[in-house]
Amino acid sequence: MAENSVRHLGVIMDGNRRWARKHMFSSVMRGHEKGVDTFMDICTWCQDAGIPYMTVYAFSTENWERSQEEVADLFKLMERFFTDEVETCIRRDIRIKVIGNLERLDDESKEVIRKAEEMTAGCKNLLVQIAISYGGRDEIVRAAKKAAALAAEGKLDPADLNEEAFEGLLDTAGVPDVDLVIRTGGNMRLSNFLPWQTVYAEIYFTPILWPDFSRKDFDEALKFYEGVQINKGK
Repeated sequence: MAENSVRHLGVIMDGNRRWARKHMFSSVMRGHEKGVDTFMDICTWCQDAGIPYMTVYAFSTENWERSQEEVADLFKLMERFFTDEVETCIRRDIRIKVIGNLERLDDESKEVIRKAEEMTAGCKNLLVQIAISYGGRDEIVRAAKKAAALAAEGKLDPADLNEEAFEGLLDTAGVPDVDLVIRTGGNMRLSNFLPWQTVYAEIYFTPILWPDFSRKDFDEALKFYEGVQINKGK
């Protein structure tokens, strides 16, 4: 496809549970498992399209309110992904970084994530930020607390705290703002996903459930973005 101007793609991967129910599976985890396959596919599509940054919403702070069984199964699936797919990421030159409030994760999950980040640290073709236990408001509050702590230590003059300095305290420090957000599943809201970083982003909503999201759907989202940019330039 033609070269696109998206540098940072955000993805809200919605619809896994509805997909599992639609296909009459006894466990919603079948939808989450299929969703992992789609996630690996979109990494390839981003690389093909020359997109250097992607952030995906994997587990929100609100998701902790789901049943203990589903939360436990989700983290088992995440741990399996970070263990089994890390070699694939290295081979494809994909760097993995996890953002979010990880204090609620157990030590085993934290260690699996740390190893995956460490093993892919040298990869440069695509940076994938996976938002786990993430909430945009929580991220901003945590950044504000960092700023307050630095000020208390005498390392930051509050008068010098501008937008650029504050961005450096966010989970996504060093990564450009999001250009395009794709949300699958039919809901037309951002649901606390990167509120600071998406302030100027274009939003592409689709009713397609995440496990069914295809390369054609991905290309349609990029065409939507390019069309908006062309119209802006008129």
